[in-house]
Order: sequence, then C-alpha cells, then structure tokens
Amino acid sequence: MISRKTFLKSVAGAVAVTSLGGGMAEAAGKPRRLRGGVAYDAGVLHAAGEPLSRVRWSRGQLEREIRVIADELRCPSITAFGTDVGRLAETTSTALRRGLEVYVQPRLYDHPQDQVLDHLAETARQAERLRHGDDVKFVTGCEHLLFTPGIVPGETYLERIANMATIPPEEWPKIMDRLADFLARAADVARRNFRGRITYASIGGAEPVDWTLFDIVGIDYYPYFATDAEYTKDLAQYRKWGKPVMVLEFGSCTFTGAAQAGGMGWDIVDYEQVPPRIKPGHVRDEREQADHLARLLRVFTEAGLRGAHVYTFIAPDLPHRPDRPEFDLDMASYSLVKTLRARQDDDNSPYRFERKLSFGALARHNRG
Repeated sequence: MISRKTFLKSVAGAVAVTSLGGGMAEAAGKPRRLRGGVAYDAGVLHAAGEPLSRVRWSRGQLEREIRVIADELRCPSITAFGTDVGRLAETTSTALRRGLEVYVQPRLYDHPQDQVLDHLAETARQAERLRHGDDVKFVTGCEHLLFTPGIVPGETYLERIANMATIPPEEWPKIMDRLADFLARAADVARRNFRGRITYASIGGAEPVDWTLFDIVGIDYYPYFATDAEYTKDLAQYRKWGKPVMVLEFGSCTFTGAAQAGGMGWDIVDYEQVPPRIKPGHVRDEREQADHLARLLRVFTEAGLRGAHVYTFIAPDLPHRPDRPEFDLDMASYSLVKTLRARQDDDNSPYRFERKLSFGALARHNRG
C-alpha cells in the first residue's frame, strides 16, 4: 500500500503546475474561537457486495449518538457522510432537531461517474427538502481523485491509491484536467438540485480545485508538522480565495505515532489474518490522539478557519478489545469513542461505547 506521504509527493508537482489562483486573503484580526464539530458515519459502501460500514442501524441509536454530540461535546455542526440516501436524510433531520448545522456528504465509491452524479443529485434534492436557510450545506463528494473511477487509472480506489507512485510526471496534467472536469460537473449537479451553499471535501495538499465553483473551501486535512507555525503557513494557501475555509475531516488514530501517520493511520491492521489483527509493534495511546486534536483545534482557531470536524465520532466496525491488544482494532480508528460489541466477530452485534481521552479534549475545547 502506498503511504500518504508518497502519494502527496507523487502529485505535488502536478498541484504546483495546475493550481488556480483567485480571491484576496480574508481580513486580518483577532480570530474567533473555533468550536469543533465531528464527522458522523451513516454507513459507506466500500465495495460491491459488502454491507455498509455501519451494519447495525436504528433510530434510537442515531438519536442517542447525536444527543451526545450536541449536548456533551457541544458541537456546532457535523458532516453526515454515507452511501444510503435515506440514512443521510434521517441523520440530517435528527441533527437539525438538536440545533446542529449539517454538511451533507454523499459517498459512492468505484461506480461509473454518471452513477456517482445521479447519487449526488438525489442526495442534494433530499438535503434541499430539509434545509431551512443556511442550516444545511451540501458537500459534492469526497476525494474524487481517489474514490471516483476515470480520473486516475485503476478499477478500485485501492488500486488507484497503489498506482499513484507509478504514474509518469507527464501524465499528471491530464489527470488534473479530468479531475477539474468532473468537479465542474459535480458542482453543476449540486447547484441544480440544492439552493444552499455548497463545498467539496478535497484532499488537503493534493487536489488543485477551482474554488470559484463553490461557496466554501473544504479540505480533508491530515498532514503532520512539528511546529504550529508550519501548520499556519500550510493553511494559508486555502485562504487566498477569500472564502470561508472548512476542515471537513481531521484527526488521529489511537496508537503511538498515529499523529505523524495522519491519513494512513488505519493501515496498521493486517486484514490478511483471520480474524484481522493489529500489526506487531503498535501500542495503544489515547493521549497522543487527544493531544493532537487539541493542538489542531488551537491551530485552526488561530488560522481563522470557519470550522473543523473531527473524523470521526464512532467506528463500530473497529471494536475495542481491552483484553487482547492484538485484536484491539480501535487502535486503527479515528473515533472519539471506543466501541465494545457484545459479539466481537459480528458486525451486526449490539454495542455500547465508552468515551476516549480525545472525547474529553474536544468537549473541553468547546466549553472554552
């Protein structure tokens, strides 16, 4: 599997060549305190024939979890992401009743582009029906460079990620042209079906986006820098458009070294084993996850961003095993809570969750 570092390095030249300018930086001044939100997984179809990433689903469970997000974490907003349009609508409606702002993000991986756009249009229509004023935003998909076929060679997103390191430099301008064409089509579909503000969940540092197509600059942000000043410098590139900047995903897994692993932290699980297990050499570390979230929330506030969503609230498909560290899949999770299932090997098993140290870090930040 290609590392995120290798992936970003492989596309850096293309981004530098094809980046689009525009807009003036936002006016300087004392930044308002940014209250962190969360990304909420309503169930993603990762491969044909497989169940959604959240197999077990009920209204009672949804309402309990959204209540915790609103009342205990005091989040102002969520990104509701998933494949099932009905679940996305249910999540959005539940969150709105709790006073949360919702960024609705459809995800349909490895389907033909026309099907991806049809799915986007259907979700946008549902989001428009639920919108009152500016309480719902629409996200025109997630990291299409990786998850949508026809831009980078490869039938599946895993193949496309693996192919990144072998693409000749002269091919990248063509790839970026294909990405730009698809994003323009996606923005047009969103505008025709949704009258509120729209954005896109871009790969931070790797997808050159023409943000004139969107109302909000949206990024999934997983780089690691040793100093806050380096983060501030890196984030400045997104403010040149003169538009609000929203971090739709950021976070860390739950092991020592996870902050530096960033968006590839999930890759510590050996899925070739039955049952899957954590690769040797990794140690559970809730403190590192909590400290990283607290640090970035402070950085995002100082950078004057509109908001930021921790990825993610819960990951029931990565249950915690306090008695067997080698099977503690929660170490590879970015979630704020750890899932304890009644039956470890059953994705449809009833579960309860316990709050991690990162949960407390977000709650304390939001209380100010």
